[in-house]
Amino acid sequence: MLFQDLSAGWRCTDSEPGKGDALTMSAVGYDTSCWLDVPVPGDVNAALVAAGRMPDPHFGDNARQCYWVTAKEWWYRLELPPAEDKGLACTDLCLDGVDGFADLYLNGERLARMENAFRPYRIDIAGKLKADSPNVLLIRFQSIDEVMGGPREDELGGWKQRRTKMRKPQFNFGWDWSLPLPSIGLAAVPRIERHSGARLVDMSVQTFVSGRLDFKFVVTRAARDAGFSIKLNVIGHGIRLQDEITRPGRVHTYTTLHVPEPKLWWPHGMGEQPLYDYEVLLVVNGEVADRRTGRLGIRETRILEEPFTEGAGPGISFWLEINGQRVFCKGGNWIPLELWPATATDEQYRFYLKKTVEANFNMQRIWGGGIYEREIFYDLCDELGIMVWQDFMFASAGYPLESLRHEIIAEAEYQTKRLRNRPSVVLWCGCNEDVYSWSLPDEKALATADTGIYCDEGASSINRLRDDPQIYSMILRGTVSCLGLGVPYIESSPQSHDDAGNMPESGNCHISAWKYSLFQTANQYDKWRGHFEQVCVFDSEFCIQGPCDVRTLKSFLPEEHHWPPDDMWVYHIQRGHKNLPHYEQTMLIGSATFGEIDSLQKYVKHGQAVHAEMMRAEFESARRDRPNNGGTMMWMFNDCWPTSNWSIIDYYRHPKPSYYAAKRACAPRLPIMFERAGRVEFFFSNDGPDPCEVKLVYGQEGLDGSRLWSRTSNIEVGGCDTRMFFSISKKEIKASPGQYLFISAWVGGHPLPKVTYFPDMWKEIAWPTPNVQIKLADRGATRNGCVTKLRLTADKYARFCHLILPDNAGEHWLDDNFFDLPARSSHEVTIWSAEPVDLANIQIGHWGTEWP
Repeated sequence: MLFQDLSAGWRCTDSEPGKGDALTMSAVGYDTSCWLDVPVPGDVNAALVAAGRMPDPHFGDNARQCYWVTAKEWWYRLELPPAEDKGLACTDLCLDGVDGFADLYLNGERLARMENAFRPYRIDIAGKLKADSPNVLLIRFQSIDEVMGGPREDELGGWKQRRTKMRKPQFNFGWDWSLPLPSIGLAAVPRIERHSGARLVDMSVQTFVSGRLDFKFVVTRAARDAGFSIKLNVIGHGIRLQDEITRPGRVHTYTTLHVPEPKLWWPHGMGEQPLYDYEVLLVVNGEVADRRTGRLGIRETRILEEPFTEGAGPGISFWLEINGQRVFCKGGNWIPLELWPATATDEQYRFYLKKTVEANFNMQRIWGGGIYEREIFYDLCDELGIMVWQDFMFASAGYPLESLRHEIIAEAEYQTKRLRNRPSVVLWCGCNEDVYSWSLPDEKALATADTGIYCDEGASSINRLRDDPQIYSMILRGTVSCLGLGVPYIESSPQSHDDAGNMPESGNCHISAWKYSLFQTANQYDKWRGHFEQVCVFDSEFCIQGPCDVRTLKSFLPEEHHWPPDDMWVYHIQRGHKNLPHYEQTMLIGSATFGEIDSLQKYVKHGQAVHAEMMRAEFESARRDRPNNGGTMMWMFNDCWPTSNWSIIDYYRHPKPSYYAAKRACAPRLPIMFERAGRVEFFFSNDGPDPCEVKLVYGQEGLDGSRLWSRTSNIEVGGCDTRMFFSISKKEIKASPGQYLFISAWVGGHPLPKVTYFPDMWKEIAWPTPNVQIKLADRGATRNGCVTKLRLTADKYARFCHLILPDNAGEHWLDDNFFDLPARSSHEVTIWSAEPVDLANIQIGHWGTEWP
């Protein structure tokens, strides 16, 4: 088999819908001097920005000047050299990631219509390539406005529910964190394949903890008719297994190998991630006609549901079990890395997935309004032990099944086959926030359940009571059951065993302290801790928002719009729950929790503080509720453009305080304090697989470090378990503002960071001005730069203590920041930097200083 890469040399242009002439454009030597160079993989929008034909939508309200793109049809053109005779009978043009409704032409002949960005197209072009002159490929992308039946209905909401007509990234059409600037173009490398007709059509390997590997193969009829064998090699970790399979007259074949003393693949924090290399060769007439290579991890996965423990109320837990062991899921919701996903780089994937592991996360949910991610995403998740909750690409709307049935089936089959051999993919999910539509909730349930659907229904031809069960319970469930190698499937995120689909007592839900504050506190927005009175079984998307830092906000808003918030804030930072602008929500909750917001500095400081405190509370509450709670995932991990709402790492890779709060709250071993039913309960949480012995000192202190009372305990905490070791009535605490509860813990003689809890929250506290001292603890060099370890101490409580490196420090990352540093305590921070760090140039920030 021969491959011809077609990624280089593409040019593009626009025309009015229906005005482009494929025959004229297909002429050899056609003048394209006024066309644009367009990268492939790439996007029309990015090419327009690069050529200066469109302003950068990242800044201000420039995106308003970009909406004209969807009114045009776009033509891609590639001129190929004359074809050479390779002596092979078959020639296929293979296109993947065709992002838009598109028509394919070769030398003026229309060959295919493509209407799904989520599946590949293989077009037979044997005999159609000219050998005596160049060949011209044309792809016409139909005007999106034309497909939608008109232009955007709203400058933020885009085409609203009409977006479901197109099988392409749904967030492209407008979300509460992304503008309606749809991607257009080729998102993957096109190629020509020349072969004899004998191909390996499919290959799967199902693994078992015993070391059993069940391989299945499908070949073409041409391979069957010619006679073939399959040679199989599995190598790694001291073993080399080989097999040769010959089954004359069949296209399907299979074999089983056994790995002695198998090395099991475990999620991050539970063990190692050993991967075995495999190679599959299709041999016809003594020659290799096709091959597949890859890596496999030996693991099994299933969902475990059990009744709540006594005293927790009625409910059913939801856990993932990997290799027979429960795994507590801690993670985030992943969105595309760019407004136009094809423009993301491999380096971006490496950065964000590395930060996933550094945050002590073990899972990312591929959200259903984005894309099925690239191979590098899954490669890295396999290597790093990041479990993937994989949504199918359906989100927050009804989909027209009758017109999309063929595409839905083809897409589901392709993506399930593509990803099923990945050890990291441990759960399939049918959609984001849709299952409520056919679960027939009664009026009372609807009044108390936030479905997460914020837009009108629109498309009148969609019958959701009929179509949703067919899509999510029949087509997608059936596909995963048939092809998914035993990986479990659920219909929706959220989905509960209840009248409404978003209830916390079973399945998985989308509830959060943020939504509780907005909807359930009677405008007493600082009362959000009441959200944690309930036991939540598994929160697959808890949404909390917080501003980006001052420098990021100033980078995307013109100076005259920095403060106070105005229409440009509404446009660029957008609206969310209750149709309130995001900044308004932040000002309501931030002001109630930390004090009046009347400046940009307070907007950032109070907003980021709420983001961090809620983030900590969500993860810690989930951990204290084990075994009734099996995991929780925050919304959202990353941004696709510069904005100021949900993410914990902003578009420019600046971690928000909430990133560090999440990291600390997801530490493998953690003391926790939480209030429920009028009592403050003290816990120790162990997320590792093995039990641990813990020494504990706990009690109450003041901001100057004075100790009011304390006690000691020694306990054992089982693997993947949380144990309560003390509780006290809140009425007994008698804390004045500034007095807090604390836990100091030692595991194996090693101290953990001191944990504090303010029973009456923070608004009335007069924070002291601390004297924070920095000492160099260690310094070293790595292959990529420098490592500096610092030890910080303070004479008084340093609230949200953080280090600020100078602008000329170059690229750097801190392993912790924006932490509380109690008086008479110490805290270590490690800095990774491209250049050596001069301690004299490090600034210390805290609650009483200006935040960057």
